[in-house]
Amino acid sequence: MSITVKICGITRVEDAVAAVEAGAELLGLNFYSGSPRCIPLERAQEIAAAVSGRAMLVGVFVNAPVSDVLAVARAVPLKLIQLHGEEDADDLRAIARHFPVLRSLKADASLAAAQPAQFANCSGVLVDTSTAQRGGSGVAFDWTQINWTALRRSIAPAKLLLAGGLNASNVGAAIAASRPDAVDVASGVEVAKGIKGAELMREFVAAVRAAERQLL
Repeated sequence: MSITVKICGITRVEDAVAAVEAGAELLGLNFYSGSPRCIPLERAQEIAAAVSGRAMLVGVFVNAPVSDVLAVARAVPLKLIQLHGEEDADDLRAIARHFPVLRSLKADASLAAAQPAQFANCSGVLVDTSTAQRGGSGVAFDWTQINWTALRRSIAPAKLLLAGGLNASNVGAAIAASRPDAVDVASGVEVAKGIKGAELMREFVAAVRAAERQLL
């Protein structure tokens, strides 16, 4: 299987270019003002111009008005929208008319109760650690405690994305447990908050590719 690599929380043009060169296919840009990785529209446009045609940009939003999400997505431009808040079904439906939507879920008791109707307008579902932060916590969860088969049935045909404290050292075990369609890393490839390390990104992608081979 081929696992897509998403590097999230990109804040600099040089980091975006290095991420693409390392082999990342998706780059996450954060537009949530409560995140230390939040960037202004102008910076996002600079990043978009630098990697145009080489990677798809994902915009991360938390409880933002639909009109704001769509305006930013068109202005950057973004390819996918990742919702990390408590957006309701109407919000998902409205955004999905224009852009593919990735929905974030916390890896807690609520995950087992997830119902297929929740994901009717989602192109992907991202399972992340349950923390007070809206992603990027650097904290992993116990991947073996999730019924991944049942979750896949609930979200189908949406893709399964795995996040939460991933790094080059643990992503292989995470992939073996969950067999995701994509993995999402932020703090696990950083040398400082919001600043990516080129070598760390290369190591992460290499670890993902090694884990892929083990699944064959």
